[in-house]
Amino acid sequence: MICCLLVFHTTDVRAQDYSYATRFTVSARHFVDTIPIEFEDNQIYLTARISNRTYRFCLDTGSSQGIVYADGSFPYTRKLGKITSHDANGITSKIDVVEYPDFSIGHLTIHGYTGSLLNSHINHKGYDAVLGFDLVNKGLAAKIDARQKVMILTDIPRFFDNEGGYATRYRLLRWVPNVKISPYHGCIDEARFDTGSRRLYVMSNKSRKLFEKTYEDFSSQIEGLSFGRRAIGSFGAEHSDEVAFLWLDQLSIGDYLFGDYHTMTTQGNSRIGAEILQYGSIILDPKGKKLIFQPYDDSSSCMVSNTQMDIAFVPSGTLPSVGLIWQGSQHYKNGFRQGDIILAIDGRNIFTFQQFLTYPFIEGKRHQFTVRGTDGTIRTIESER
Repeated sequence: MICCLLVFHTTDVRAQDYSYATRFTVSARHFVDTIPIEFEDNQIYLTARISNRTYRFCLDTGSSQGIVYADGSFPYTRKLGKITSHDANGITSKIDVVEYPDFSIGHLTIHGYTGSLLNSHINHKGYDAVLGFDLVNKGLAAKIDARQKVMILTDIPRFFDNEGGYATRYRLLRWVPNVKISPYHGCIDEARFDTGSRRLYVMSNKSRKLFEKTYEDFSSQIEGLSFGRRAIGSFGAEHSDEVAFLWLDQLSIGDYLFGDYHTMTTQGNSRIGAEILQYGSIILDPKGKKLIFQPYDDSSSCMVSNTQMDIAFVPSGTLPSVGLIWQGSQHYKNGFRQGDIILAIDGRNIFTFQQFLTYPFIEGKRHQFTVRGTDGTIRTIESER
């Protein structure tokens, strides 16, 4: 599942409109602070303190500002106006912008931070709010090291200049960073650096179709096609469309090569996700608009050799459903079909998509799924999650 990504457009200037800004303040100047982080399920979390209470924030570089949830317990202070936003799947909505209370991370206190207010948090898995890329747009450089479980944050210009690594420049598109990468020999794709996305790389359908037209041999990277939807953004699941299952010989980010990588296409933007932090740390340099990848093992390449994601579940009303399945997959052979609604797992009724997301699946175990097909029939399937 793709965690939500939110980016902001500046709207016509009216009394009720709010434009993107980084007017928040940081309590220190000329500082270097080492902030503890957690890295779980390819997501970055850090602890924030408000008065005598702690909250868990998700660090999402694909979100231009923060995000809070109307059905959550995070205590935003006031509404500031409305803004037009696009989520990861390109769906547009006009939403409220709110102000965070003063909060502390590490030794720093941040005042006047803002975020969007979403009505629901369908992908919520244990965090209270989001910190966005405006931390970097404010002029703060950051080094994220998942192995050491720290984020080094500084306002000192050129602080990381003497560190090595594989550098690539980013450009801001709707206030979030986008880098040029090569998913195949000769192909250049622009991908959003989005730590709210879990996978190392997903390719937009638009890019895939362009590559197929431009490079005759690109079809060798496609191991299957299907039709469905898999990504869930801030405003719901993407629209159904053709999905390609890709087996990339090599993926180049800067001059670093990731080999033997399975991924698929999406209806939204191409994205580089937080899975990259399994292989090295990332430096974000706002002054030079650079992203620097530092492999943990000082190598120039690695073999990923991951397995293909061949089934995806999305909400259908309140219940989970099969949004996408590859006919060559074991899940298909076990009996899952496009559009199946999950009614129960191991005899336990499932009433919400959130309940499905938090179900205690056991890796390697075959679970019993009770499903309702698109023709209304009820059947039982045994399969691994």
